[in-house]
Amino acid sequence: MNISRTRLDVPSWLGARALAFTVLLCVSCSDSKPKPADPPPVDGTDVRAQLLSATGECILGEAREFQPKAAALQAATATLRDTPDATTLAAARTAFHEAMDVWQVLEPMQVGPAAPRISPGGGEIRDNIYSFPLYSRCSIEEQLVSKSYESPSFSTSLVTRRGFLALEYLLFYEGAETACGANSAIVAQGTWAALSADERAARKRAYAAVVGADVSTRAQALVDAWAAEGGNFLKTLATAGAGNTVYPTTQVALNAMSDALFYVEREGKDQKLARPLGLRDCSSDTCPELLESQFAGRSKKNLHLNLVGFRRIVDGCGPDFSGTGFDDVLVKVGAEGVATRMRQEVVKAEASLAAVEEEDLRQALAQDKASVQAVYNAFKGVTDVLKTDFISTLDLEPPAGLEGDND
Repeated sequence: MNISRTRLDVPSWLGARALAFTVLLCVSCSDSKPKPADPPPVDGTDVRAQLLSATGECILGEAREFQPKAAALQAATATLRDTPDATTLAAARTAFHEAMDVWQVLEPMQVGPAAPRISPGGGEIRDNIYSFPLYSRCSIEEQLVSKSYESPSFSTSLVTRRGFLALEYLLFYEGAETACGANSAIVAQGTWAALSADERAARKRAYAAVVGADVSTRAQALVDAWAAEGGNFLKTLATAGAGNTVYPTTQVALNAMSDALFYVEREGKDQKLARPLGLRDCSSDTCPELLESQFAGRSKKNLHLNLVGFRRIVDGCGPDFSGTGFDDVLVKVGAEGVATRMRQEVVKAEASLAAVEEEDLRQALAQDKASVQAVYNAFKGVTDVLKTDFISTLDLEPPAGLEGDND
């Protein structure tokens, strides 16, 4: 990452995530005959090029849907700051949910401007809007004490102090205690305890308005980066091939798109499900404190929306997932069965989420852990196809750090 990430001591369990975004730029060379950099057109139609164009249009469309939601969130948090009452708080929370609904669809679409800088064309806008699983509640609380959110340079501060994760805490958490330990200055010096309830609430509202404005600015930047009248990354993706400095071959572009789809493996299966279930990085039977949405109760809904975004790239971005997707490429190369299995596994994952009676996975972990385990198993069904037949059939490379990951 840029300044924000390099200044942060990243926990060891996040090392794989950083590696996971590395894009390998080679293509399969296991055949006895040399292969061209890009597969030739099939039946006179280069469906791969159609997929690149359709994916760019899909991502731009989602970004354009997100931008007004982010602007509404900025307005709602500003109104809450200036006129605090139960009505404006409820409105700000509603605006948060509506913006997050669109953003979670975009999460598996981290291509180009939204992707990390180590990816082709990466502009890391995503991490500046939503840094999950990188999160530090203590860092947010330290800003409340120092009021660093008032600094003109706040927009370049650590991503753990900004974005949706900070907003969720600021808008939804109503407790008085801090997550900071005894060694934190705000605890050791008593500055957190010295804040009155009214002062703490006022600072949270002011902080939320600053973060809301920052999210809105970055939402516009994402649209500008993709739009033809802006950075026109839409054209960059659609014209992958000779002469394209970002994607010198179609295969490089397809690999970048495939890497984005692995969100359901890294963040979905491993971070949002395995860790809270106690399957990794957890020393207890369950670790609900590792769930994605700690205060707004969105952990189940976010997973559903992630699958929606995933399927819009795999099956198509039109109504009922019509239009050009990776499935069309699979059909053209004679692997319709792989496309069918992928679709079936995604449908199973959707059904497993619907079968969880509780709206928040926190309650489900406590009352019916087996139902959350079933969601994990269903997501694994999706990622098993993704990691094997999907990438091997299309001569794609898995993101670095996932090779040998057999869970």
